[in-house]
Amino acid sequence: MNAAQKIIKGENSVKKIAAAIADAGHHSIFLVTGKHFQLQDYPGLFNGLFVNHFIKSGTNVEGEEVQEAFTFFLKDTTQAVVAIGGGSVMDLAKAIIHCCVESSINIPFFIAVPTTAGSGSEATHFAVIFKKKRKYSLVHHRLLPQKVILDPVLTYSLSPHQTAVSGMDAFSQAVESFWNQNATIESKQYATESILLWKDSFLLAVNQPTEEARKKMLSASYLAGKAINITRTTGPHALSYYLTIHHGVPHGQAVALFLPLFFLYNMPGKEICSILEVNDERGAKEMIQQAMRQAGLGTIFSELIINKEVNIDELLDEVNEERFANNPVTFDREKLKQLIKEHL
Repeated sequence: MNAAQKIIKGENSVKKIAAAIADAGHHSIFLVTGKHFQLQDYPGLFNGLFVNHFIKSGTNVEGEEVQEAFTFFLKDTTQAVVAIGGGSVMDLAKAIIHCCVESSINIPFFIAVPTTAGSGSEATHFAVIFKKKRKYSLVHHRLLPQKVILDPVLTYSLSPHQTAVSGMDAFSQAVESFWNQNATIESKQYATESILLWKDSFLLAVNQPTEEARKKMLSASYLAGKAINITRTTGPHALSYYLTIHHGVPHGQAVALFLPLFFLYNMPGKEICSILEVNDERGAKEMIQQAMRQAGLGTIFSELIINKEVNIDELLDEVNEERFANNPVTFDREKLKQLIKEHL
């Protein structure tokens, strides 16, 4: 699926977007962005194109918002969908395309432009939406963007915290893909490249960002996306959704909280430890938690900004079974409960 994708990358490559859309034979776009993206900040970005602009609200992609966006999309004959933003913006755009698939109407040309280095959604053929606080996955090969623009300049304005949570999401995806039940030689290559880029640039991008560090983190995110496009994610993601839905914990922080724990749960062996340059699984756990602390992220429940104590039984009741099915070790409620009590 990734082979069909065309990539435009480099500093200020977003300025090539109008030409890329026109070259594909399209003259109007349905633009999906977050509220922080202002068209007036990018004069001439869509020269020669007719633009309908939908601004995403909130953090997650809610079912009601999908219907609102799709209704707006149907008002005009739009030839292309352009998503400029983070993972939730791209997932909303994908949800619109999924509605087109379900409605048996023409599938628009789809171009994705990430503004965070984390979700890797630009490289995947699936999306996440929520209905009544329950997570649902949308999966279809047409959800994979035909064209992706990787412009590190768009990530320069990210705060240290945004950089940290996004970067940990990408890293978690790469690690989870590597030890995944569905791992292949190809997915492991993508995951390994992503992990090495993360090790080289994550803390620098958070604490002393340079253009090169931003560029490497954007590549790390994209490669992690390519890896999970083959394998999907595992245990840390399966447990993370509860914290995001019920406690408002940012996705990257929620996933990162559980990732070190799963080195003790999965005991994945020497191969992943060698890539991380640690002696064993406990060393991996400590290395990751140290990086999280240096990036200003919480490593235990009490360090998270939440209104009430986490109910471990409730958390385990709501584990995403689809994600956990990919985990190298099957779901063991008591073992997980004990590890969470001991370490979080």
